[in-house]
Amino acid sequence: MPIRFPLAATPAKPGPVFALGRDASGLSESGIPVAADSAGSRRRRLWEVKHQYHCPVIGTCLPMDVLRRLAEKARVSVEGLSDFALHTQAVGHAENRTAFADLMQRELERRHALAVKRFAPARDEAALWQLWCDAVARGDVPGALWAVWTHPRCGADLAHRIYGEIHMISHQTGAGQNADLQRLASLAATVADLRGKLDSLTERAAERLAEKVGELEIVRGQLAGLESALAERDALRRRVAALEAAAATAGAREDGWRCQAQGQARRAEAAEGQVRALARALAETREELADIRAEAHAAATALDAWSSADTRPCGAACNAAAPDLSGRAVLCVGGIPALTEAYRLIVEKAGGRFVHHDGGLEDNPKALDGTLAAADAVICQAGCISHGAYWRLKDHCKRTGKPCAYLKRASVTSFVRGVVQVAEGAAETGAGADEKAYR
Repeated sequence: MPIRFPLAATPAKPGPVFALGRDASGLSESGIPVAADSAGSRRRRLWEVKHQYHCPVIGTCLPMDVLRRLAEKARVSVEGLSDFALHTQAVGHAENRTAFADLMQRELERRHALAVKRFAPARDEAALWQLWCDAVARGDVPGALWAVWTHPRCGADLAHRIYGEIHMISHQTGAGQNADLQRLASLAATVADLRGKLDSLTERAAERLAEKVGELEIVRGQLAGLESALAERDALRRRVAALEAAAATAGAREDGWRCQAQGQARRAEAAEGQVRALARALAETREELADIRAEAHAAATALDAWSSADTRPCGAACNAAAPDLSGRAVLCVGGIPALTEAYRLIVEKAGGRFVHHDGGLEDNPKALDGTLAAADAVICQAGCISHGAYWRLKDHCKRTGKPCAYLKRASVTSFVRGVVQVAEGAAETGAGADEKAYR
């Protein structure tokens, strides 16, 4: 609940007696009020604090849920009361020592005991002012406010000055909350847009997966046919063996039978070669299907992790895992064509601009020079580009000192690592270990 104050402050009472050695204004050379020690050392109770200050004390130092619980314990009717109405009743009760005021006093002492202990050694208003400034710098305003206004050495001038400080802090807090709400709304819209893109990417990956499953079913059918061919091959081998046995006993027909057996053997070998080729095709199809599933999962995982981090109230300050390209143009050279859109989403999510060249496989190799000049950083997927494009890219980055991340594999996971290297300034300007692997 925002801190509320009276519309106008009452005139300050005469200030404390200032120590010798100060000018007529009662201020030290630093502008901090300095008062001589007053008699007595007992701290003020809530009802002994100036009534003008009860509103900021209760609004700043006691959370609304605690205040509501204390009111119910003091048998103050809170049913149907808004937070503001309850706050107003609490301020009214604080003017005198009532059961409600006594409960608020005990809760304030318990809740802010450390701050009270920190302010206790202060012997004059200069020390109190310094402790107050230190607490505000740390963000410990509630405890410091209670400790200073109840301190026996806090005079009217210092109390009124702190009243002005806490009044302005409340305005600044309200303005900051409005800015945070606007930023949160903007981030929510961005997350919704990214969710839509992720859903589209997931749908395309599912369609691709369905196509591969259909191809797998076709291969399975072919494999069943091959199994039948293998059975036929075994039968042929048995027949060949029988023919060879017959040929051994039939000398006159030996040449004819041998020729027939050789023909059957060649057909059997051809069938075996066909089986091996189809088995290799099946294994390659399965590997490709597994790679596509892994890449789709990696893309979804990376984008989902970064989107979830952006929904937290603290925004990018909490998102240590998400890289920040700060609007730089990142050129992706090479890669798997089916994953180009995933690369684009990752770069844009990290705050960069995505530029792509396939490394001379289909795009014009001569266009690479102009694309390299326009880019701020390069991610080279070495296994998917031509040798000429690779050496041209390497020479450009070495001459210009442009950061370049060299990747061994064309995958979403490797590409995310490359983006992180570029964002954190860890990318190389020449060839590294990945270049040796490329050779």
